[in-house]
Amino acid sequence: MKNRIGLLGGTFNPVHKGHIELGAKILDAFKLNKVLYILSANPPHKKEPDIAPAEIRWKMLCKVLDPFHDLVPCDIELKRNKFSWTFDTIKILKQDHPKDIFFFISGSEGFLKIKTWKNYKSLLKSTSFIVVLREEKHRSIIQNLLDKDNIPVCLDVSNQIDSPCVYIYSYDSDELFISSSLIRKKVKSYESIDDLVQKEVKKMMEEYNLYEN
Repeated sequence: MKNRIGLLGGTFNPVHKGHIELGAKILDAFKLNKVLYILSANPPHKKEPDIAPAEIRWKMLCKVLDPFHDLVPCDIELKRNKFSWTFDTIKILKQDHPKDIFFFISGSEGFLKIKTWKNYKSLLKSTSFIVVLREEKHRSIIQNLLDKDNIPVCLDVSNQIDSPCVYIYSYDSDELFISSSLIRKKVKSYESIDDLVQKEVKKMMEEYNLYEN
């Protein structure tokens, strides 16, 4: 029996309530068996000056996902002392789990930079993507981008196909617009983040003095 597995990569700097809701929403909408939260220890496209050590981000991720059976932390990139290229990660996962079907989850703003990803054409033609709209205007831009490379697009989540394609998915939620950069900014400004992160994350951020001036 094939497992359907979502892959949600990120620096999780820090992990927040929007990350948890996103995984749960997609798990249900796409009838997945689980969603792997892949910590990007050494992200090639992000040069954040205040990125927390990977080991601490991993501790926060494990802590908040512990109550969720189907939302699973994954340290595959943490174990590699190389750039965290999505192409390499998915290649290894497919080799280790040849019977499983993978869906890579991306926010629309990040997906708009897909041409900067390693081997992006091969990646799109071999793996299904779930692109979560952060802005409605991104829909047509993404469709035009994929049309130029002859990548199939699916706008109806209920009509899923067997071959790789890009699903454009949207849902309404206040937590959809939470970002790690917003949380770091609020910490520097001594503003409350209680509505943005789980209490376990806030406690660890205070313990390690993360993101403070």
